[in-house]
Amino acid sequence: MGSGPKGMMRLLPIVVLAFAAALLAALPVLANTIEQDWRYYKPVTLPPDLTLPALVEVELDPEIYAYAARGLNDIRVASEPELLEVPYKLLVESGDQRRATVAARMRDLGHVPGERTTFTLDLQTEGSLHNELEINTVSRNFQRQVEIEASDDEESWRTLKAGITIFDFTVKEQGFSTSNTRVSYPDSTARFLRIRITDDGLEPLDIRGGVVFFARKLEPQLSTIPLVITEQEEDPRRKETVLVLDAGRSGLPINSIDLDIPQRNFYRRVTVDGVDRFPQTDDDMWMWQTVQWDESIYDYDTPKFTSNDLSVRFGESRHRYYRITIANEDNPPLPVEGARAIGYVRKLVFSADPAKSYRVYYGNKDADTPSYDLEQIFPYLVTEGLPAAILGPHTENLDFFVAPAPPKPITERYPWLLPVIVAVAALVVGAFLASIIRQLKGTLPPPEPPQ
Repeated sequence: MGSGPKGMMRLLPIVVLAFAAALLAALPVLANTIEQDWRYYKPVTLPPDLTLPALVEVELDPEIYAYAARGLNDIRVASEPELLEVPYKLLVESGDQRRATVAARMRDLGHVPGERTTFTLDLQTEGSLHNELEINTVSRNFQRQVEIEASDDEESWRTLKAGITIFDFTVKEQGFSTSNTRVSYPDSTARFLRIRITDDGLEPLDIRGGVVFFARKLEPQLSTIPLVITEQEEDPRRKETVLVLDAGRSGLPINSIDLDIPQRNFYRRVTVDGVDRFPQTDDDMWMWQTVQWDESIYDYDTPKFTSNDLSVRFGESRHRYYRITIANEDNPPLPVEGARAIGYVRKLVFSADPAKSYRVYYGNKDADTPSYDLEQIFPYLVTEGLPAAILGPHTENLDFFVAPAPPKPITERYPWLLPVIVAVAALVVGAFLASIIRQLKGTLPPPEPPQ
């Protein structure tokens, strides 16, 4: 290689490229494939009577809760054998109230002074199912009884419900207001509703109309998890009973614990703590995390009142061990004979083709929560009473690849490299400038002597 400015110019790109290549070699190669990045899967058995592509549901089981990410964001559904990702919707069956509006037009509003107010709602179409009515009024501070009648032809009327109370209580000065003008009645397909409001000598309400709904309540679906009482101690100094319960594994979503207590007529305050790994020494007791600070359990069996509630409720928790502390005060300890945890069922809903087979993958701590179009379309689909698929055994993915830890940056592995490169670059630039100065000196005329 030649010397001088031209040789230096050829040297600079080589140095820069070599440095860039060293840095690129230190970057990890990223991959995100189901075949290699998901540690476990469960085969899915489709319903035997599924003959055409359709939505199916499959209930998650304890093994998925135990081995999947806490937020279940790493769950993937894939079709075999090509392992193409299938969109799904994760349902938490915590119960729901779904309500659809039915168009209605008010007419025939009238009053019998001091007795009643009546009006009719025309739903304008026949056969629309409805079971709820919101009475629109601007009146304040009232309580009235309401009767609802239905008719298909406005000639023959039948009572749907009577003796319903609507009210409003407003304290304007304090900014306080509470009201309930919504009434429910048995399911009906009648086109006409006649509403009678009893005034009992009071001023009639200022009625502005009514809104009709079809309301449908979906009951929550619960799963029961047996809990083993591993410890039960009495603390006479603190006047407490301490129970330690084992769910068998971490990750199970739990929002209440039911206790089996045969005793009658008691009321106790309780607290709940949770932990994933049971403390081994007294120094580990800080590991317990508060799940519910203050809850009550009771059982009353008296001539005037009979009721009980032996369930301790809390925000959803996924610990393995639970510690329940019962405050006895000056009462004898309660005999606790058993316990079980309650949680909401979770289901995956996806479109399945009976000509294919499917797997549910889980166990990827680096996976992001998927985003599918199905999430937006789901409210408009029929999703009740779907065919139920079944999860197979927990299976290790043989294609799972544990990527080696990414190498440290080259500047950490070779801390001397960057200073050397900077020094070499400075020398090259210096030599380049010195060469230019020498060449300039040879071409410039000598300075003129002073006059």
